[in-house]
Amino acid sequence: MEKEPNKNIKLGLFVIVGTAFLIIAMYFIGAKQNLFSRTFRIYVNFHNVDGLQAGNNVRFAGIDVGTVEAVDIQSDSSVQVSLIIEDEYKSYIKKNALASIGTDGLMGNKLVNINSSHDPGLSIEEGDVLASVHPIETDEMLRTLNKTNNDVSTIARNLRIITERVNNSNTLWSILTDPAVAENVKNAIVSIKITGERTAVISGDLSRIVASVRNGKGTLGALITDTAISHQIKQTIVKIQLVSDTMAYISGDLKYITGKIRNGEGAVGTVLMDTTFAGNLNKSVIDIRKATSGLTASMEALKNSFLLRKYFRKHSKAGK
Repeated sequence: MEKEPNKNIKLGLFVIVGTAFLIIAMYFIGAKQNLFSRTFRIYVNFHNVDGLQAGNNVRFAGIDVGTVEAVDIQSDSSVQVSLIIEDEYKSYIKKNALASIGTDGLMGNKLVNINSSHDPGLSIEEGDVLASVHPIETDEMLRTLNKTNNDVSTIARNLRIITERVNNSNTLWSILTDPAVAENVKNAIVSIKITGERTAVISGDLSRIVASVRNGKGTLGALITDTAISHQIKQTIVKIQLVSDTMAYISGDLKYITGKIRNGEGAVGTVLMDTTFAGNLNKSVIDIRKATSGLTASMEALKNSFLLRKYFRKHSKAGK
């Protein structure tokens, strides 16, 4: 009979301990799933979730702010992820934040990272959909690493071949160990140094010349900086333009006149272009020459006549 109360006590302690353990386990599970805190739900659409599952963490600025509620396929190119976020972080997450899929550590579980945008925005609300960033797939990264390893292996093999050829080449070693080559290299370096110093001097001179021109010194500086000279140049250009316009008018008038002459219009056109008038003119000149010759002979006859001989002699003496 005494053993019966001990069994009841042990049974009661076992029930109490089991109940406490169950409550603690439920608390931790509920805390993991945000069952005992105020939450709100948002959504993110991904092209590829890369192994993300319900129950994975959601992080914002490196802090766990919620969990993944569900992962649902919407179409062949879209997967919708439902996120449960604790209400206390609502004011920190903005509508223009970006969501991406990351890894908890190097080889840990997948999680959703929420990254804030640099631009200001409104606080997120129940049912909002965040923009997503295309995740880097592990398989693609491994393929890229494999290709990179192959390229590095090829480069190492080529370097090995080049090194072996250099080691087996007596010509190259003779060039490297020849003191004359070293002396020539030294002289070349000295020449390069002297050239650099001269270039620096020339650059300094050019800087001084440019400074002088900028300050209005010299003829070039005066032309560039003197406003009076620039005004005079502008006036000269205007005068040249006026002269060119006048020459254009004169050229037009000359073109008009030459056209008239070419068409035989006017006295000059008639003289130059009428062949009949030119023949008559030549004939008139011949007749004038003949008349002049006859007049000259008549004058000589008059000078020798006895009636006018005395008059012409007196006139000749008066002229002398």
